[in-house]
Amino acid sequence: MFQLFSNRVRRPISLVGIAFVFSTLALYIIAPYTVQQQTSEILKQPWTTSRIYKPPNNQTTTISPAADKKLHILLPATRSNINFCKTLLTMILLGYPNPTIIAWADQDRASGLLGGGSHFAKITRTLDYINDPKRRSQPGFDEELVMMLDAYDIWFQLPVDVLLSRYHAILEEENARVAHRMGRAFTQEGINSRVVFGAGKRCAPNILTSVACYPVPESPLPNDIYGGNTDTFVGTNQWSSYRTRYLNSGYIIGPVGEVRRVLERALEKLEECQNRKGASFDDGTGASDACYRGSDQSIFVEMFGEQEYYREVMRRHHRTRVDDMLDKVIPGRAGSKPPPTDIQQVPVLDRLEPAFTHQQYNKTHLPGKPYEFGIALDYWSLLGHQTSNAVTDARYIRHGLPVKQQLGKVGKFDCVPKTDMLSLPNDLPGGQPLPWMRGSVPDMWDTMPLYTEICINTVPVMIHHNSVEKYQRERQWSQTWWYRRAKPLFEERRKEGIPQLAEGIPTDRGTMEQWERICPKFLEKELFRNEKGN
Repeated sequence: MFQLFSNRVRRPISLVGIAFVFSTLALYIIAPYTVQQQTSEILKQPWTTSRIYKPPNNQTTTISPAADKKLHILLPATRSNINFCKTLLTMILLGYPNPTIIAWADQDRASGLLGGGSHFAKITRTLDYINDPKRRSQPGFDEELVMMLDAYDIWFQLPVDVLLSRYHAILEEENARVAHRMGRAFTQEGINSRVVFGAGKRCAPNILTSVACYPVPESPLPNDIYGGNTDTFVGTNQWSSYRTRYLNSGYIIGPVGEVRRVLERALEKLEECQNRKGASFDDGTGASDACYRGSDQSIFVEMFGEQEYYREVMRRHHRTRVDDMLDKVIPGRAGSKPPPTDIQQVPVLDRLEPAFTHQQYNKTHLPGKPYEFGIALDYWSLLGHQTSNAVTDARYIRHGLPVKQQLGKVGKFDCVPKTDMLSLPNDLPGGQPLPWMRGSVPDMWDTMPLYTEICINTVPVMIHHNSVEKYQRERQWSQTWWYRRAKPLFEERRKEGIPQLAEGIPTDRGTMEQWERICPKFLEKELFRNEKGN
């Protein structure tokens, strides 16, 4: 009797144990798979015509809309010229907030450094601005957005509300993609990308075997953009057929507090490289000892590479033997081993220990995420398109007209445009008058020539003329939507009393520089080319 009772008691206990094992196993299977399901809709849209994220009413964005009401735009510029005035003019025409000029009238005379050391101002003077005691004492300042951008080669072609919505879209997609790549490490380590840099095709100026380059993840762009030439040296030059994958420091945008962390670390690295001699990861020229002759780009590229290196360290740290077994059953699980990649056609089978001679790094998991800065890249050129190695990737397109005739000659090495997909993104109301052109003959987005990245159908907010072909800044000025529209719209802005024209443009020296002083009348011949009165 006792034996029978004992067996009956043990049986439910055994069933409970079995259930526990199976539930635990199911958790390992379902949890990463759930992340994978949640992100699949975002990750499986290689040729989508609009990637603008609009959250439901019951869902909040990464940064509260209230913070968007205050956008600090910083323009590093020591002096004015026609290209600086073009950047300012495009911001005025589109009604952007009054920027602040930083490093104004600085004298950079450091011998042997780029621009006499002026590139470092993007780090040091931006930090000075956001660390100003009066600003830091204002409630909510650290959650306000700050955007720092190259002042001499960027044109804005879309309004600020589009820029802000796309900033959120980039973060939404980036966090989904990284969550899938890192698996449970994403949540357990508290990964959250909030700072966006531009993206380019080349890991430069750092050498490919350094940590700045080899750990960088695969580009999310379609792998057939240039047909069989994609990600090869076959093209108009040795980088033109590569997809955007690497950080470009032409612009950076994020919450003040998060950008401060990025810049403080950049300043530490700046001091490190100023005192560095004979770096083991140099190509033998000693260029990395001085941050590649004072390149802020080299510092930010290295920071991004370090971040991605340690994200892989974190991914591995949070895995178990059960994950290894499940990966064989369910390929592509969230947090599973990333597929092999390459760096300019050299295989990278292990992101932490590639087979070629490379800069060594500590593979130990480090508590506190010292190399995690929440940096994301604008892979899809939603904010800005880098013209470097990509001049033939874009055209000025009137999206309300047949596109094929507007593409012109397509070279044998160029991307093959998806002409049936080149439609106007849905954050630009094509059939509605432009509300910011009050008083003018109504224009509509689909009737105006818009700089369009034809390989992936993106109409970027900014055009970043960082190509070595600097003459494009003169050649393309007459192809923009504001050509022959700029003068009347500029005068409308003056009548509205916008701060840039009524009060002047502030500098970090505490002065207000008047438009007429920064951009004197003799420059109007180019600014308002072929318009009445010029």
